[in-house]
Formats: sequence, structure tokens, C-alpha cells
Amino acid sequence: MIFYITPHGTVPGRWHMRQPGQDNDEYDYSLSGLGESEFSDILRPLHRHRDNLLIVDGLARMVTYAEEYRIRNNGYSGDQNRHHMSQAHLLTSTWAYQGASTARGGAQSIDQEIGNAVGQPGRWNSRVYGFNHQHAYNYVGENQPAPREQSPQAALNDILGLAPVPSDSGEPTRDDMIRAARASVLDVVTEEFATIVPKLSVADREKLERHRSLVRDLEAGVNLALPVACDSSFAAQGHVIDQFSRITAMALACDLTRVATIVTQNIPGEEFGVDPGIDVHQDIAHASDENGGTTQGIEGMVRYNRVYAEHFAYLLDQLDSVQEGSGTLLDNTSVVWLSELGTGNHAVNQLPVVIAGGGAGYFRPGRYVHYPRTAIPLTHGDELVGLAHERLHVSLMHAMGMTERSSFGLDQVDIADRTISLRDPLPRLT
Repeated sequence: MIFYITPHGTVPGRWHMRQPGQDNDEYDYSLSGLGESEFSDILRPLHRHRDNLLIVDGLARMVTYAEEYRIRNNGYSGDQNRHHMSQAHLLTSTWAYQGASTARGGAQSIDQEIGNAVGQPGRWNSRVYGFNHQHAYNYVGENQPAPREQSPQAALNDILGLAPVPSDSGEPTRDDMIRAARASVLDVVTEEFATIVPKLSVADREKLERHRSLVRDLEAGVNLALPVACDSSFAAQGHVIDQFSRITAMALACDLTRVATIVTQNIPGEEFGVDPGIDVHQDIAHASDENGGTTQGIEGMVRYNRVYAEHFAYLLDQLDSVQEGSGTLLDNTSVVWLSELGTGNHAVNQLPVVIAGGGAGYFRPGRYVHYPRTAIPLTHGDELVGLAHERLHVSLMHAMGMTERSSFGLDQVDIADRTISLRDPLPRLT
């Protein structure tokens, strides 16, 4: 499973591919017979992979709505900025950690949850590559971001367990010293660990256990025995997002991990046809509302998202080029394109979601899936929302064999006088 995360949401009218007159209907239709011109402006670069796509339209982030509602109406304090809260909620599906000035992830994220479930000795549980969009998306615990590599070369060294390049001085290299002292660090400090654990609070004990788990994972990575077919050479060529895509495809093909996240670079304006002096956040994303934005903002945001779609298609190309049995690595992988927001002006409905690949037969790709929306009462008025985005995480856990799970994060949320369930997989995806 690969999570591919882009910032700022999208322009819904230029992203979705709805059937006319069916905005309030639940339906799906096949993508296989569509020509390239029939794909939306933003998703057109994905046309060549249409038989491997599930385009999911109509989801809403209910935890963000609920946390905003309880801060405004129920006496809770905290950061109400939907951008910050949505970054905290995207992969955690639970109340944010409300710090002194901003919201961050309030629990372990879904990538870590799945990675821990499918991890094995000698394989990384999960890896995170790329950038932050203000804050982290991936967390090992409350307000504890998961380790992340921002350099492609460092990411390659990380996944292969490689030491830095040896020196020519004749002195023992770091790699030599690691091999000579291969005994487990955790084994060496077992007695100290046993002495201090009883003295800790429950919360501190959980933090220390998580730290021990991360160190054990690191030790397993350092000791990896690489498959013969895995080539550790790497050419730092092409766009940084594409470099991470090649490394991630190699990592999955060599079974060095089963779960990875690529947090994309917040691409500069010149990469999508905007003058360098234009502020992408303020002048493009915030001005891209289809009902009151500027032409520069709307068209810029369309091109911005189309560039991300091109990089996403490149990632799918890499996965589809690896033969696995009678299919390809893409057939055995779920590649999930997410954004923290629905739109550049901070809406959290109409969230753009694309699942590519077959998930080893779990998902039924080659389709566009639409969920209807109904009104929920908020402080500033009613807002149309579809099914809970949080239920997507249940679908993803089931795709990875965790079928005993019926929820991730919160089970339900209350908004005004309505209780909204976050349980069970999304319908129509399988």
C-alpha cells in the first residue's frame, strides 16, 4: 500500500466526472470505454491507467467537522484552522492533539497501523518519504511524527540499510564497526529497560514501548538480506517526486516494506505555469473557489493538480513495469491519492480520492464511484456532505487483510443533533 499525499485540495468541478443530473444519487460506472478527452481536466493524465483506477467522489472528513463544531459550540479550546486540523486528521481519524498554537496528529496514523500489522522481521513496517505541508501527516503516536526522509538518496540508504560511503583512509568505516558490533542494542539494555519501566506513568511507558519498537525496526533494517535482484544503485535524476516513486517501487518490488507514504513537494509556481512572484497558497489555492475565486486562482489550481496527476501516473508506470506472477506490482498494490482538503479555500467535503491498483484482488478498479450528499447543520449554516472519509481507512485495512477491524480512530462523531457513524468499509469499492 502506498499513500500519495498532495496539498491544498482541488477544484471539484474540474476534478470530478459525475453523471449529469445525478448529484444526489449513489452510482458507479466503468472507465474503460472513456476516451482521454472524456476524463476531467485534472485527472486526464491518468487516462492510460483507467482500468486500474477507482475514482471516489463525494466523501467528507467528519472528524474535522466534529472537532470544529465542539470547539465552537461545546466549550473546547483549540486550533480551528481547517488546514491544520485536516492535516492532523487525514491519516489518524481522531481528535487532534491541540498544542499551544496549532493542531497536530492525535494518535497513530493508518499507515503505521497497517505497517505494524503486516510487518515481519527483516522488513521495514512502513516508510515515509518526502515533505511536510506545514505539519506532518504520519504519526507513531499522539504528537509524535513518524520518521521521514526528505532526501531521495537518504531514502534509498534508509530502505536498503546502507551506511555512508566508506572512506579511503584505511580506518574502519561506520559500516565495518556496525558489522563488528552487530549485537542488538536492545538486548544490551534489557536490564535497564526492565528496571525503569515500572517507575513510569502509563503514558510514558507507552512512549518508551513505541521507541523500543522503532529501534527494533531499525535493527531489522540494518540487518536486511537483500534479494539478489535488488539493485542498490540510484541515479538522482528527474523530479524529486519521481525519484521517491522509483525508490518506493523498488522497495515494494524487493519486499523491503509493504507500506509507504510519499508526501509530495509543494511544487513552485513555475512548474505549473505561474509567475515566480505569485504565492501558491494565498494567490492560487485560496483564490480557487469556483463560486467567487479569480480566473488566475481557478486555472492555476487546475494546472497545479494536473502536475500532481502526472507524477501520480509516473508512480503507477513504475509499479506496472514490475512483473509479479501473472500480473504486475500495480495489480498487487493499493495506491491511494489523498489531499488534506477538498478545496484550496479549506472545504472538507468533496474530498478528492483516487485508489489505483487492484489491492491483490480486494478492490474492483476501472470505475468511477459517486456518493450522494446530504445537509448537516453547522455554525455557519448547512453544508452538503457525503459518506465519512474515515470509513476509507476501514476499507484499506480490509484490503491488507485486517478484516477483523470495523473502525479506525473514532467510531462515531456528534455534530449538532446528529450522530454520524465512522464504522465499516465504504460500499461499492469491491
